[in-house]
Amino acid sequence: MKKPVAGKNIVIIGSGIGGLTTGIILLLLNYNVTIVEKNPLPGGLMRSYRRKGFDCSVGVHYVGALGEDEPLGKIFRLLGISVHDLFERMGQDGVIDRYIFDDFIFDLPTGIDAYEKNLHTAFPGDAAAIDAVIKDLREISGRMLDPSFLINQGDPFQNIDYFDSVGNYLQKHNASTGLQYVMAVPAQLNGVPLADCPLIFHHMVLASYLFSSWRLKESGSKMADMFVRRFQDLGGKMILNDGAGEIILESGSVAGLQLKSGNTMPADIIVTAVHPKALLTLLKPEALKISYRQRLLNLQETEGVVVVQVSVDARFHPEIPHNIYDIHIEEKDISQNGIFYQLRRGNGNGANLLSIITKSSYNEWSKWENTYSGKRGKAYEEKKLSIARALLARAGKVFGNLEDSRILDVFTPLTLRDYVSSPEGSCYGVMRSASQLLKIASLNNVPIPGLYLAGQNAIAPGVLGSILGSFDAVKRIIGTERFVQEIKSMTLAGDKLRHV
Repeated sequence: MKKPVAGKNIVIIGSGIGGLTTGIILLLLNYNVTIVEKNPLPGGLMRSYRRKGFDCSVGVHYVGALGEDEPLGKIFRLLGISVHDLFERMGQDGVIDRYIFDDFIFDLPTGIDAYEKNLHTAFPGDAAAIDAVIKDLREISGRMLDPSFLINQGDPFQNIDYFDSVGNYLQKHNASTGLQYVMAVPAQLNGVPLADCPLIFHHMVLASYLFSSWRLKESGSKMADMFVRRFQDLGGKMILNDGAGEIILESGSVAGLQLKSGNTMPADIIVTAVHPKALLTLLKPEALKISYRQRLLNLQETEGVVVVQVSVDARFHPEIPHNIYDIHIEEKDISQNGIFYQLRRGNGNGANLLSIITKSSYNEWSKWENTYSGKRGKAYEEKKLSIARALLARAGKVFGNLEDSRILDVFTPLTLRDYVSSPEGSCYGVMRSASQLLKIASLNNVPIPGLYLAGQNAIAPGVLGSILGSFDAVKRIIGTERFVQEIKSMTLAGDKLRHV
């Protein structure tokens, strides 16, 4: 790990949850922080968007482990963000996710005990494999609940067996095909195939949702605005609608940032809370070692998605308090073609919002690769609508007659690419696979003094991973010893406020 850099002026590139979390923590540590955001509004994938009166989510569809003594709950309290102002608890009907396969249904409940019971009921011939899964799940979830988790982030290398893929793990325990199907869902919903998904990654995702699962009460924009308000209340500054152009180096160390507008900002430290490959566009080629550049270039991305937002008649399609995964098994293989559904209450006009998400290869949209959002032409719009109609027809098999539905919006990997600068439009960016985990972990050792990466970390995706990546960036900036002391102090202060 690099030595802590002297100096108080920090510039963060990107205002998603990773950038804002990093900024809030550094402000609590009395640094001067400015966030630079290329879009007109901050918030990244947290922020929702409006279509015909509906708030449509982009990246936050549901979140795990927000309970008071659970990892994200503790982190939100440390940041000064109210969980209950933003989120409502799922699973009130006993189900978080319903997996609909071709020939059976499996319900993911709240709690490891209930999950264990459902697995044994569904797969009575898999007792030994299920016992092994639950044993490791309890151990990993225990680490996540340990007070030291925020400091060491559940170091995945404490047990080398957790570095193995879930696919290999299940085969060693002679798991049935049906059990493998169920185990594949937490891996694939985060973009990693079962055959290459590290056990630590899989079980952290699964444990998070089993602890407790939560949906936004209102909109992603409210969540984004709450993070921004907290950042600004602490004295943070924000530059919007002006992206990062080039990181300025002097004698090989960070000296400032030139913006797309041509303005220059001095900086002692720069944190890039965007896709790690963005470094290739922000630095002169000679600034990075060839080996490090090559590592970045060779990283495999998770697959992109197509998202369809649909209004449905609330009289016939009331809100469903759990998520649904409609999963088609391809030729009895563990590779799955899954569709995610959320049916949420609307905005009081007699209609509810059905969100449909399924994977979509970046190559599928290569014809429009060199175009930009809003300027892709008629053929692109026709292809989007064709896919949306096909997905809506399939949704009718799950939800019944959807004749009165209206397609509000469709977005593709190209939309996300342009919005958050993910090279292939992936929601989860670099694939956190068993074959790449060590490479990803080593990326954080950026070979330039004063330059750090935030955002998703190596062992967790989504909101949890982005925030843990921010903690790691702060630890590298201030040094491990001070980080441990400061996080303990912040956690203690947050716990005292909880009981006031």
